[in-house]
Amino acid sequence: MNKKKVKKTLKYGLSTIGIVLLALIFLGYSNIGNLSTDETQENHYLKIGNERIRFLQKGNGKDILLIHGTPGSIEDWSEIIDTLSESYRVTVFDRLGHGLSSANDYTYHIKDNAILAEKLIKQLDLESPLVVGHSYGGSIVAHMAVNSKLKNLDYIIIDSPLYSFPTENIYKLVSIPWLGRGFAFLASFTIAKNKIRKDFSAYIRSTPQQKVNEFLAIRQKIWSQPKVIYSKSLESVNYTDDLNKISPHYKNIDDKITIITGKEASGTFKNDCERFHKEVAGSKLITVENTAHLIPLEQPSVVIEIIKETIR
Repeated sequence: MNKKKVKKTLKYGLSTIGIVLLALIFLGYSNIGNLSTDETQENHYLKIGNERIRFLQKGNGKDILLIHGTPGSIEDWSEIIDTLSESYRVTVFDRLGHGLSSANDYTYHIKDNAILAEKLIKQLDLESPLVVGHSYGGSIVAHMAVNSKLKNLDYIIIDSPLYSFPTENIYKLVSIPWLGRGFAFLASFTIAKNKIRKDFSAYIRSTPQQKVNEFLAIRQKIWSQPKVIYSKSLESVNYTDDLNKISPHYKNIDDKITIITGKEASGTFKNDCERFHKEVAGSKLITVENTAHLIPLEQPSVVIEIIKETIR
């Protein structure tokens, strides 16, 4: 092959790559692949600043605010909402960039989520709520316990990273500026559902397979959205730095706070939870048998009883 042909082939190859990358960027910034966010009988929204937040509020009585992990959505609390709402007013919401909520001004940090939770508490007139966070949601709770100016809040952290979080290379790739959203779009239609199945299964210990499949069917639909993959990736990349900023201040927490984790370290963040308990004077640590990380789904009756006991 002569030099002329080589140059021509190289030129066409580079042009093709450029077109593909531009197409990925365009698709990444489109809404293709994301679920409808129309107001329906099941899906209600509120505006906070420039964001549109899907939320659910059910029941009457003492206020409870539930904050899901990453990825996650309102559905992650499906096993406990109905029972809790028989005695309390339960509020759940999709965090920014997750479920059916927007992410217009989101910078993908724990601090953003803590600020949003406080704004939501004020906007919905939640009175001295018990704030319960699972996984990334528990890291948000820890941030609130350190920094919140709101008074008379009690907290429950359910199996959360509280000092560091290992970031997989796939999330680092999706976090690349400009191209990251395109990679999230590509992942949504290729590897996302298998990745969700693998990760979800690693955090389940005693749930029957049929129930696991039911949980997965819902989550594969919601978590495989391009915007959710992108949000999960940026949150993961920022996670350890965010925790490094707040963890030195844990020793100053004087609010009532309960930590729930599994009996076994495998498939949980037990080590972080135990360390946090040692640092936070007056905190209470509860370990739960026959569960891995997804405690609200796997052991809902135990979580409900702990919440009730905390309120009592």
